[in-house]
Amino acid sequence: MSALLDTWMACVYPDAAARCAPTTADLAALLALALGATLLLVATRRVATALRTLRALSLTPVLSRRLAHWVRPRSYSDEQFFQADGAGAVTVASRRRGIERLAATLHEQYPASRAWGTGIREGFSDLRFTDANRVPFPFARVMRERFDLCSVVTASDGPYLQTLDGHATLDVGGSYGVNVAGFGRYKDWMARGLERVRDLGPVLGPLHPVTAENIALLRRISGLDEVSFHMSGTEAVMAAVRLARFNTGRKLIVCFSGAYHGWWDGVQPGLGSERPLDDCLTLKDLHPASLDVIRRRAGEIAAVLVNPVQSFHPNAPPPSDAVLLTSGVRRTEEGTERYAEWLRRLRAVCQEASVPLIFDEVYTGFRLAPGGAQEYFGVTADMVVYGKTVAGGMPIGVVCGTKALMRRFDPERPMRIAYVIGTFSGHPVVMGAMNEFLRWVIEPPTAALYAEMNERCADWTRATNHGLADAALPIRVVHLGTVWTVLFTEPGRYNWLLQYYLRAEGVSMSWVGTGRCLANMDFTEKDYEALQTKLLSAAHAMNADGWWPRAAEHPGRERRMRMQLVREVVGSLVRVPRPLRTFYTEVMRRKKDDHHASHSDLTNQLFHIVSSSVFLGCYVLAFWDLTTAMWAGLAALFLRQIGHAVLEPPCHDKEATLLGFNTRNKTLVLGVYLAIPVVHLMLAPEWTAAALGPLVPAVAQQWFGWTLLVVGGRVAYLVWAQNAWLAMVWLVKLATDPLTDIVAYSPRYLKRS
Repeated sequence: MSALLDTWMACVYPDAAARCAPTTADLAALLALALGATLLLVATRRVATALRTLRALSLTPVLSRRLAHWVRPRSYSDEQFFQADGAGAVTVASRRRGIERLAATLHEQYPASRAWGTGIREGFSDLRFTDANRVPFPFARVMRERFDLCSVVTASDGPYLQTLDGHATLDVGGSYGVNVAGFGRYKDWMARGLERVRDLGPVLGPLHPVTAENIALLRRISGLDEVSFHMSGTEAVMAAVRLARFNTGRKLIVCFSGAYHGWWDGVQPGLGSERPLDDCLTLKDLHPASLDVIRRRAGEIAAVLVNPVQSFHPNAPPPSDAVLLTSGVRRTEEGTERYAEWLRRLRAVCQEASVPLIFDEVYTGFRLAPGGAQEYFGVTADMVVYGKTVAGGMPIGVVCGTKALMRRFDPERPMRIAYVIGTFSGHPVVMGAMNEFLRWVIEPPTAALYAEMNERCADWTRATNHGLADAALPIRVVHLGTVWTVLFTEPGRYNWLLQYYLRAEGVSMSWVGTGRCLANMDFTEKDYEALQTKLLSAAHAMNADGWWPRAAEHPGRERRMRMQLVREVVGSLVRVPRPLRTFYTEVMRRKKDDHHASHSDLTNQLFHIVSSSVFLGCYVLAFWDLTTAMWAGLAALFLRQIGHAVLEPPCHDKEATLLGFNTRNKTLVLGVYLAIPVVHLMLAPEWTAAALGPLVPAVAQQWFGWTLLVVGGRVAYLVWAQNAWLAMVWLVKLATDPLTDIVAYSPRYLKRS
């Protein structure tokens, strides 16, 4: 290094005595030094960026994708199904009756729909997928054996759907977002739209003249320059993302945790996407660190993709056992002002950093207001994606954007294009129905219809929550416009069952995959009253069947549920060999039989708690002080046997071979323990402290030897009389009894005492 500095100094100061004459090795070393410094600088910047991003990064999608490859299938037995939250025998019996009654009700109501669904289920993969995701997978087998639901409808009348079985069900599914204005209006728009283009038919390529008016209306509503038509909302999102990447020259798309942007894997960071997503960054919603990441990584970000219904947070998954279900899991914001402020800040950051902001309004577009979420929140976007209702009841996806973002070719490089096109684009029938809707939505009276629709839903929410609170039911409803969802105010593992109780009350819904319900302009005050009655009735029935035990009545219930979920997840990740699982099940079954056989007396349970605590301490103490451990252990053993021999004396025939020694056998064994010190006392020359002191460790050692003889002899006997497997079951049960006794008896004793 000194030589390199001398060479550099000579080059800087040409008047120096030694002229600069660097060698090839000097130049190579300087180049390596410069390259190393550059790499260090780049690495430092990347590490700093990664650390800043980590603060804003949502880890849930990443973890869920990892777990998807590790978690193995698990199905509850019938007994486990009803006791997943640790419920007692009385509650389990009530739940069994409730499930059977609910299944019978739905079978009686929908025989034709069930038969129709059975006929197509094997050939219709969509229906099988829905069935598989209606409930958390450990519960699926039991539910599948008792319920085979299929929604088959033949007509609509106002907010009611006519089923194949002739029942009128109140629809809150809203056709996944299509139905804003009421089915009657859409049927009219579809019919009039078809009539307008009847002479043309399904001509694709050439455009019907009505398309021009649609483009003008969409530009007016969105406030943007250009329009592009697509087949679906998912396809429109794909188009918007591709155009943003093409016109910015950047790769990264930012979205926010909990949002849903269609089934395309490019914007599906969590479950359901198998390909690596290094070009989609999922950040925390409503988090200032996310804004900081957008500022600092603006040079990488092609667009920020926002689902404006995030303010309501029903984008989170439907009730599932991936997490413990509490009201905190599916939270909402109080009002919309906080989220509107967040969107304004996001808009400002994107504008400052020259990052396009895309509103995905496939679901919210034209539901919250005639101008969509842009009008509702007072925030404009650089691109807006519409779907669902904008085509007047027909399938569609629409992208509206600025001229700079909608360009699909590079004027400087003619071979560089963004291939975004669709055969279906501008389908005449769709354009006709769209025109009917767009002309209706811009009419002045329509704004009053929206205001009335939203106010009715707000009134219903308030009235329903009063009714739920008065009935002390652990659910509440919240809404954003006419989008509403159910919150659960108590932790539980069965909240997903509410959808079945609602179906039994005649509510038609599409909860699977959405977690949200919808009202529309057809809902009158009478319809809302009917919906409130049905919701309260379903909740009352579910509560009466014992699915919502109160935390105040069951202390520690939430902790037990969390621990049970942790055990299940660990059990799914760590594959224990089947023989070990069978062995564990058998040991625990025998412990349960033992507890039922002779451990019901309250004082006996206290004796077991005390003696088991001493035993556990002796297990550890024996390695250092065998004498103390044996004397303390024998005292605990005598206390334990008094509980059996005096407080609960009955002997059980099976106990002798299956659970170990019976009460008589145990008493004889204890007699030998007692005889050992008695013999020593009889043989002692005198009964003084000096003479008896050395006998204490000798007695302890002989007790230890007798213990080994008794346990070893019992194991040998069981191997000879039964088999080695049963002998090991007995040995493991015996060794672990102190721990399981404390776990089993402490809560019971404390509660009863």
